[in-house]
Amino acid sequence: MSVQDANGRPLRFFHAFARLAGPYWTAPGRWRQRLLTLLLALLVVCQVGLAIRLNLWNADLFDALERRSTERAMEQILVFVLIVLGSVAVNTLHLVVRRWLQLDWRRWLTGHVVGHWMVEARHYQAALIPGDHANPDGRIAEDIRIATEAAFDLANSLFYCVLLLVTFVDILWSLSGRVEVAGVDVPGYLVFLAIAYAGVGSGVAFMLGRPLVRATDTRQTREADFRFGLVRARELGEAISLARGESVERGRLGRLFETIVQSWHAQSASLARLLAFSSAYTILAPVFPILVSTPRFLGGLLTLGGLMQSAQAFQQVTAALSWPVDNLPRLAEWRASVERVLALEEAVRTVAAEAARSGDTAINLDRNRRARLGVRDLWIASPDGTAILPALNVEVLPGEHVLVDGDSDAAAALFRVLAGIWPWGRGDVALPADDDMIAVGTRPFLPQGTLRDALVFPRPDSQHVDALLRGALGRVGLRHLAERLDEHADWARVLSGAEQQRLSIARLLLNAPGWVVLGGALDALDPASADEMLRLLSEALPHTGAIVIGPHPGSTETFARRLTLQRLAGGEVLLNEVYAQRQAARKPRPRGLRLVDWLSQGYGS
Repeated sequence: MSVQDANGRPLRFFHAFARLAGPYWTAPGRWRQRLLTLLLALLVVCQVGLAIRLNLWNADLFDALERRSTERAMEQILVFVLIVLGSVAVNTLHLVVRRWLQLDWRRWLTGHVVGHWMVEARHYQAALIPGDHANPDGRIAEDIRIATEAAFDLANSLFYCVLLLVTFVDILWSLSGRVEVAGVDVPGYLVFLAIAYAGVGSGVAFMLGRPLVRATDTRQTREADFRFGLVRARELGEAISLARGESVERGRLGRLFETIVQSWHAQSASLARLLAFSSAYTILAPVFPILVSTPRFLGGLLTLGGLMQSAQAFQQVTAALSWPVDNLPRLAEWRASVERVLALEEAVRTVAAEAARSGDTAINLDRNRRARLGVRDLWIASPDGTAILPALNVEVLPGEHVLVDGDSDAAAALFRVLAGIWPWGRGDVALPADDDMIAVGTRPFLPQGTLRDALVFPRPDSQHVDALLRGALGRVGLRHLAERLDEHADWARVLSGAEQQRLSIARLLLNAPGWVVLGGALDALDPASADEMLRLLSEALPHTGAIVIGPHPGSTETFARRLTLQRLAGGEVLLNEVYAQRQAARKPRPRGLRLVDWLSQGYGS
């Protein structure tokens, strides 16, 4: 995945992520977030300081035991209690601050992404263009969570390990003394042994862990396929029942689950190999430095406390050096989630830029002139830039009802242009102010809540009294719903398609807009009911201009004019720049942190 800047130049992975998420700290007024981040860093320093003090305590305790000094041993017990209390306080405060920052960052980034995505139809438009930005719900709900939580965890652990490495290398160097190897005097030999031990261990763990990463990725993919299969079965429940297709679906779901079983076994085998090595590696880690330092201890060059201190310092150094391998799966997961969020953000920026185009190669929306509805020399393109509809001219006068039918794709595109949500094409579109026009599609938007909320949307409920609401429901044939105004439900699921379309007409009667654009908004009604709804609009709103776009189930004689659309054949490229962007979006893109990809691939095939 390659993100681009405003000039089309590719941004590096960390630059792109910083541009997206960095304003959480850099935006004006973010002092609390900056101070808490600084506090978190200071707490990490305190954790390292306590680890150093514990290391020194090891030396003091075992030296006291070696001397059989009860007084000094009791002193070390008191010191240990203080170290424990300090660790409890620092670790607890660190946890509280870190989790607050993780949640606050996630809240901010979620609001940022949703704010860009769910505005001016960008969520709808982004779904129409090619690219790796499908399932925006998962990217916003899950990938942003991983991107923020894992970023803090990885940065925190890396900072801790770097500090640990710097401090304990110095301690280990001073404790190692000198040894003679092949006649060469080698200072700080335990440091070199720690590096070699961590290098060999990390190398073996990496070779054993690479198949585990692949097996884990495969299992997660199979789990996702199985969940999708279950969702599909739920969504097609009626069709499956009518066709008596349960046995076919059971077989399909069973086969999907068997792929999980296979990936589970592969993951288990990889885990077993890695666990066998890590068990030996973990057991040997505290013993190995003691074994190599024993000759110096037996020779009187090292005290018992120094021996135990060097052993613990050796463990800290090897643990710090093992950070890349230990965090490889987490790093790969974080990188993948960040790229998914960046891809969604890039798609939203793309459609926002296309909607902001103006001039001879853009659809120019004019809301500044006198209230009118119409198009002049309008060419409509598909989201890939190819032409759908050639030059079109039409204007709807106040109180006039116009029918536009013909090619379904062309009609649907024209409806979306007039609704202000289709930016692809060129020409001039005159629209009334937003509060003086209502566009209604095949299914109206019914917000969750009470029926009252769904009926008066988008006007505030305070503008309507119950008598008006019940009267509007009765006029459109929904009198049976009049007593359910304050009932909470998901009305988009409760009401049938025909009832939803009748409800949309009742909403128009209540809101009384100056202009109405109906795109398939009556197609669920029988011919007589469709004509009745249009007559009702004419009688109740005589000065409202209405354009019905798409097939009308009723009579065409009720319209003042009728226009039949024909789709432009041949696939002519209307928007060359958009077309080039779409072609580029279909090509595989280089991914950031390619080293992580290489490390995450299992060896062999």
